[in-house]
Amino acid sequence: MSSLLALLCILLILVLVVVVLARAASSGKKKDPQTASSSKGWQVWILYFAIALLIAIWTLWGALFFLSMVWILRQDPKPYSKEIPLPTDTEKKTARLLYTWLMLSSFLTVTVFVLALFMLSSPSSPNQRVLAALIPLIFHTPLLFGLSSKSAFVFRHTQQAIFLMAIRAGLASLSVSIASEPFAGIWLFLLGNGALWLIGSLSGWDQVRRGECWLMRRKGQKVISAEAPKTDSPRMDQELEDILKSLDAKDVFTAKNKALQSFRAGNPETKKRAVEVLSKLGEVETF
Repeated sequence: MSSLLALLCILLILVLVVVVLARAASSGKKKDPQTASSSKGWQVWILYFAIALLIAIWTLWGALFFLSMVWILRQDPKPYSKEIPLPTDTEKKTARLLYTWLMLSSFLTVTVFVLALFMLSSPSSPNQRVLAALIPLIFHTPLLFGLSSKSAFVFRHTQQAIFLMAIRAGLASLSVSIASEPFAGIWLFLLGNGALWLIGSLSGWDQVRRGECWLMRRKGQKVISAEAPKTDSPRMDQELEDILKSLDAKDVFTAKNKALQSFRAGNPETKKRAVEVLSKLGEVETF
């Protein structure tokens, strides 16, 4: 009965950790970082430290890992912007490599994880077992280089890949702690981590292909087109409408200059309308 209660407590802690990490991942600066409240920043850390203390009752290594993941997921790219330009092919290639490494590195991490379990003393404490589950994460340290990227697209996908890695590490820690023998819960590791390993990488590749990012949306950021700013089109269109109405006015010279300016700076549709205006003004030669 006591072992079942302990298992339920550990499972509850793991679920709480996943929820809090997801919350931390989506609690980015949805407002201008210069106007964000600094007091709210340190107040939320009280909750994170309280959860870390709860985890420390089970494992100290797990508590430290939890705090480090929260800190990473709460970071923002510099400079911060809510609008991110369309990712280039180079940025997509870099982001795709993150999930490729998540998939390929598992062949190393699983091997090291199993070897670490064999090296555990008998009987072993939960703290030792969790440490054995976290040691293989050293092979995921290359992911951290993505946090130094100046591309917000690569930065967010790096955080998303680290978030997936953290969930997998938490599930691995749970699998070695649900029974008296570390290998008794290996079925949970194989099924749970196997599903996360496959689905996480495939989903990440698909998001990169479409130029999207789940975490980026959760942070309140969106990808915008790098084409001619559409916000200027209504203004230019209105100017052209005014020009068409002023064709009978005396200030034809001003109308012509406005049409020329719209032709030079407008989008294809605006240029087409500018040509029509210039044509009516007799400024377009025909051959």
